[in-house]
Amino acid sequence: MSKNVKTIFMVDDDIAICDLLSQAIIKKGYHFESMNRMDGALEYIEKIQPDLILLDLHLPDGSGLHLCEDLQKSKRLHDIPIFILTTREFSIERDMALEAGVTAFIQKPLDLKLFLDQIEEVFSPTIDLKFWGIRGSTPCANRDNMIYGGNTSCVQVIIPEAKELLILDSGSGIRNLGNDIVSKKDVINGRIFITHAHWDHIQGFPFFKPIYSPDNKFSIHMPRQARSVSSEEVLSGQMTFTYFPVTTEMLQAKLTYHNQKPGLQDYGDYQVEFMLSNHPVATAIYKIHCRGKVIVYCPDNELVPDEYGDSIAFKGHLREFIKNVDVVIHDGQYDRMNYPSRRNWGHSAWEDAVDICCESGVKNLFITHHDPDSTDKVLAALDRKLQEHAGSFHSIQAAREGDVFKMKVHAGEPMQT
Repeated sequence: MSKNVKTIFMVDDDIAICDLLSQAIIKKGYHFESMNRMDGALEYIEKIQPDLILLDLHLPDGSGLHLCEDLQKSKRLHDIPIFILTTREFSIERDMALEAGVTAFIQKPLDLKLFLDQIEEVFSPTIDLKFWGIRGSTPCANRDNMIYGGNTSCVQVIIPEAKELLILDSGSGIRNLGNDIVSKKDVINGRIFITHAHWDHIQGFPFFKPIYSPDNKFSIHMPRQARSVSSEEVLSGQMTFTYFPVTTEMLQAKLTYHNQKPGLQDYGDYQVEFMLSNHPVATAIYKIHCRGKVIVYCPDNELVPDEYGDSIAFKGHLREFIKNVDVVIHDGQYDRMNYPSRRNWGHSAWEDAVDICCESGVKNLFITHHDPDSTDKVLAALDRKLQEHAGSFHSIQAAREGDVFKMKVHAGEPMQT
């Protein structure tokens, strides 16, 4: 069986529906397997690693919801989409299923065409943005920060069939990303694009476990810092014996360091360019081009209100840089009420980020680099305010640790723009 053929695994005691779906699914070009009991299903899923699981809600020997919960606990299996199929109509069961991580809750009897369309939808390739760290300035592990997250900046860009891992920043969020990578036991080639050398964007690097494996290879990119300091000097500086027991010379992965050039650079699966942000040190606003989609990552940038009159030219350049892009992830650490007392600290009021992105035709906006003192309650209130601007965007929200944003791309779409 070709490696590219998707496998659909079904657990249902209704043999007739298994046979019906088997024929329809195989005709669509997928591989189909099924079991008619719950006993042994988890072990078989672990063995075959299917791309989609179809589950009956209730079987004589067990509950589909319990299997969902077991899958969610597994580091290797929790990302597999699950469709629950049921004749039951209890809304509480639907709510419980969605809480357990189910992708779709589908009533029997099935509308076969609609059902196959739902499968096609799941298998459509997407570029995924996963937020591993969304906090600014310093990590905060308070109970009040558990919903939106307390780790500092790190975003993973997951590109279909890409040969390399693509990571933006290495704040404390990169530690959890590293743990996720190590759990899958894959050999990794990757690139880490660091915006600048402030600690909240580099402090997770020493705790990123994949750099301790000799099988892995990473390229580290950063704009040249003041006095021509390179990314290697920045990262090794925080890993001297004064600050950390392990130095960069002791890391076992193959690491190369690059002073990122501002012009468009081609990395095969994607292209990257940057402009410098308005921040106290040389800080990149990265722009990633991939399969017809454009993502701008701008976690540290001060948008000075026009009444101060000293950044009008900069904002003109930024508007052009983000014009009509698909996603902007932008600094919104403050609001307009508390910005004046924090002027020249290098961060924006979220209202100004919304305005410039709206003016520039940005499709999807994430406000990030949340202030350490912004609790879940504060950020939930921010999210409600952001929804007042929803009519100007496809989506707008405060970035939340652990969330994944998906952008559909066509299978035949070119890798580069």
